[in-house]
Amino acid sequence: MKILITGATGFIGLPLVEYLAEQGHEILALTRSPLKELKSVSFLKADLSSPITYYERVASFSPQVIIHLAWQDIPNFSFEKSKNNLNFSLDFFSYIISLGCCKKIIVSGSCFEFNKLNGECLEANKGSPKDNFTWAKHSLLAWLETECHRVGIQLGWLRIFYVYGPRQRNDSLIPSILSSLKNGDLPKIRTPKNLNDFVYIDDVVKAFANSILMNYPSGIYNVGSGYSSPILEVCKVAEKIILGTDNLSQQLKQESMNTEVGCDFWANYSESKKHLNWSPSIDLEEGISKTWQFQKNL
Repeated sequence: MKILITGATGFIGLPLVEYLAEQGHEILALTRSPLKELKSVSFLKADLSSPITYYERVASFSPQVIIHLAWQDIPNFSFEKSKNNLNFSLDFFSYIISLGCCKKIIVSGSCFEFNKLNGECLEANKGSPKDNFTWAKHSLLAWLETECHRVGIQLGWLRIFYVYGPRQRNDSLIPSILSSLKNGDLPKIRTPKNLNDFVYIDDVVKAFANSILMNYPSGIYNVGSGYSSPILEVCKVAEKIILGTDNLSQQLKQESMNTEVGCDFWANYSESKKHLNWSPSIDLEEGISKTWQFQKNL
């Protein structure tokens, strides 16, 4: 397949590009920070805020599949940044659709779109906006649903839960826990009793890869582990891997005795399993171990 990927050198984008290249796809990778060429991959230095940087090359490439991962300036979720990202995405997809070559659009959504703090998140539930970021995501989804239906493009909106793994931002939850434990320090966590649905990056990559090949109804597809894990458990698993003890985790547990559980929600991925032939294969312990093996060699 001829696949155009935005955000191609990001946390999810780069391993996805590498995986799809190994599968033999022809890829045009849009990024503001291009890398050296890979086999069957062409990197295009482009910025979605400036359509002139991608118009000509994208038209000549004539992509069959679009994977849209780009969302600039994360973790800045202000109204201005959210509005800009929405407008950049609308301009990008308007142009793509006008070319007439695209058969499938796949977009990275977020579990926060459900606007749900507790319980199972069903793919049939669209959720509702709760802040600037989710307003922009919901707006993009609504527009794409209308346009893709109008022109007969298949739409896969993949709602990703708490993805983690190698190359994630250092200030993200699991990398920050690993860094603290590496130094023998107690991880600084505001809400250690919260439970999140953690999904490893390789499983996320395979969900996107499957969504390229499978034929499925346009709609929302969850990408999560299917269960919630306490952040305290993440610390315990990580400490045993790194230090061979659980002393710091027990200390954190004692210090958080009087804190509240702020959230406990998880993915129901039955539609992803049924239509994308996808389910996660890497559990929390294995995923943290893989992440640590990468991080300790940096």
